[in-house]
Amino acid sequence: MKNHFLNFLLSFSLIYLPIDVVAQFELDSLKNKWEVEGRHDIEGIYSLNSSSRTYSIALARENDVYKLVYLSGDQENWLYGDLKAIVAPSEEKIYEGRWNAGRPEEPLLEDIKIVFGDKKFILYWSDWSIDEFRMTFPEKAESKTNINKAFDDEIFRRNNIVIPIQKTDSGLVEFPLLVNDVLQIYVSMDKINADVVVSKDIAQTLIQTRTLGYKEWVEGNFYEFIDKNKPLNSSHIFLIKSLKVGSEEINNVKAVISKDLSQSMLINIKLLEKIGKVNIDLDKELLTITKK
Repeated sequence: MKNHFLNFLLSFSLIYLPIDVVAQFELDSLKNKWEVEGRHDIEGIYSLNSSSRTYSIALARENDVYKLVYLSGDQENWLYGDLKAIVAPSEEKIYEGRWNAGRPEEPLLEDIKIVFGDKKFILYWSDWSIDEFRMTFPEKAESKTNINKAFDDEIFRRNNIVIPIQKTDSGLVEFPLLVNDVLQIYVSMDKINADVVVSKDIAQTLIQTRTLGYKEWVEGNFYEFIDKNKPLNSSHIFLIKSLKVGSEEINNVKAVISKDLSQSMLINIKLLEKIGKVNIDLDKELLTITKK
């Protein structure tokens, strides 16, 4: 019940509060409040510097939640004072909430998790990709810091890929996968002869997204396959340009099309082992790949 209430609160806040926050937010006032009243050690101004984007946010406590407000950077559609996220403690050292990737009047919400370390935090997106933010005010994170136990915990190590899993009625393990940067689905993992086996529907979906064409066809006849009036008799094999498992990407993977497959997609566990050591924790419902 508590989690349902928190989810409702965060959804409500992100949709209805940003207009007021933009009007009321003032960085100098916030800095003065921290100086006069004190602050929680995770409150401050943080900066993200990555190859794709750079920006700064203010993280401030309000009652039992923490708000993240955009200050400046290279995000063209964001304005100073935009409320980007609200998070609250969910369990030890882990904060959960929602991020608004859109504008206040046109929210685009995404579930996030945050783990705080020594003057920095790691933000886990819903696909389990990560961004690392470093504090720049009132204290500055050094380039090399003694990161605390939150980052040393096995499921949050930077050299690990950690993604949620679920178990099917037939006993197979499923996990989210991004195919050709356009199709995100839960796929089943099993010991199969091919690297990947897909249903005819999945192949047709990739064709419709224009990420699969005759150039990627390895075996069979592409034009015969796309003829809906013809049955799937001959063997058809094509190349998947990209499979993204968390933050890791596998390129040019051979996929066999099957008409008898009950699942949309099966992936060979050996393919994941090319990334690193695979561990499945059914109790925590997590798939962990320790990269080589």
